[in-house]
Amino acid sequence: MERINLKEKEVFKKEGRGMANIVDEQYLLMNQVCLEPGQNVPEHKANSNVTLQVVAGLGTFSVGMEKVKVGQGNLIRVPLNSSMSIQNESPERLVFLVINPPHPDAVEKDSLEDKNKEWRFVNLIKFPAVKPGKEKEFREWFGRSSELFAKHPGFISRTLLKSTEGTEQYAAVVEHESEETFMAMHLSDERQILFKKVETLIDGMPEPHFYEVLTTRRQ
Repeated sequence: MERINLKEKEVFKKEGRGMANIVDEQYLLMNQVCLEPGQNVPEHKANSNVTLQVVAGLGTFSVGMEKVKVGQGNLIRVPLNSSMSIQNESPERLVFLVINPPHPDAVEKDSLEDKNKEWRFVNLIKFPAVKPGKEKEFREWFGRSSELFAKHPGFISRTLLKSTEGTEQYAAVVEHESEETFMAMHLSDERQILFKKVETLIDGMPEPHFYEVLTTRRQ
């Protein structure tokens, strides 16, 4: 038996939300999110049938077209692919759990494809052209950001690629253990801050493409 003290897991930040990983298993990902008054989790889509449980405080939860204020001892169930956002509009701190079971298709895929499927989630990012004179700074940014992203649960690798066609075109391959662990990293405040920095080095916005690994053969 494992006992987890949620109070000890509270992480608050002056800017952006605080988040701590509580459980990270094959069929369950649970994070605790902490918001100071006025902070929020921006709108995004639920990548599974998510359950939100308020541990402390009062939050304003928006799911689709619905908006409701929820306090301690209440659960909110968010259907797959629903748009959702959370705002702490109260004068008190807000703490809530984000409970992610696997995608509804995951268990079935596991039983049918377990021998071949490696359960890796891949994000292939195509970067726009790097601004003149900013190539060295761009590479340094990638190295620093990779060191920080590597600390997130589920991280496997992050690789920078450069075109062999004589252009200053870059791409990156990011591997995570699952879509759930990738999205936890992707929605983190740390990631938002890092990508705002790289926007000053490139002409445009990075273009992400998402894949799951089915089979791999290595020599």
